[in-house]
Amino acid sequence: MSASLSRMVMALATASLGPHRRGWTLAMEAELEEAMAEGQGLSFAAGCLLTAWRELPAHVEGRLVLASYTLVLGLILPAAALLLAGVLAGYPYLLPYDTEAMSSFAEVQMLVPWLNAGNAAAMPALTLIVLLRIASDVLVAWFAAERDWTRTAAAQRFGAAATVTLATSAGLILLDGTCVLLPALTLVIEAVAIAVLRRLHDAAEENHSTGQTT
Repeated sequence: MSASLSRMVMALATASLGPHRRGWTLAMEAELEEAMAEGQGLSFAAGCLLTAWRELPAHVEGRLVLASYTLVLGLILPAAALLLAGVLAGYPYLLPYDTEAMSSFAEVQMLVPWLNAGNAAAMPALTLIVLLRIASDVLVAWFAAERDWTRTAAAQRFGAAATVTLATSAGLILLDGTCVLLPALTLVIEAVAIAVLRRLHDAAEENHSTGQTT
């Protein structure tokens, strides 16, 4: 167990170093085996990880890694969490369905005049669409962190399609598209974050190419 954890920590450290420190990576991996044989593998790997993280701001690849996780953890995943919190809180008429909540429409109709016993049956379907949007946000965050832009774009298209479906369905069923405002806002936040990340990635690739040709 300790050996597996040590190798996982070392893998994270070597991934943080980037390709320009390939020699250092190979040396650390070789020393890890010796440290593991002496029972110090985890502490050695943790030290390598700390050193690698300290080096991140010093090179382009490292700054790109920092930017990636800053945008993913600071914008995309919080946007998904905001959507989930909205669903759990009943934003604004995607209500968690319990007997007490559905026993009376009086309070709900003050906010949503077109909600009635007939179209209320569509609320779980609308909630499911929002949950699919949340899932797409999580996939976008995952693929963007791995810089898999093809899958990132596919997840973004799925999220946009879910948002359009939600808007169309809410407009037809409830004659009110208020529930689309929050998903649309988070979709814009996600798009801006990915655009910034891709620009940073392209700049890093151009810098790397220039360095190789000079």
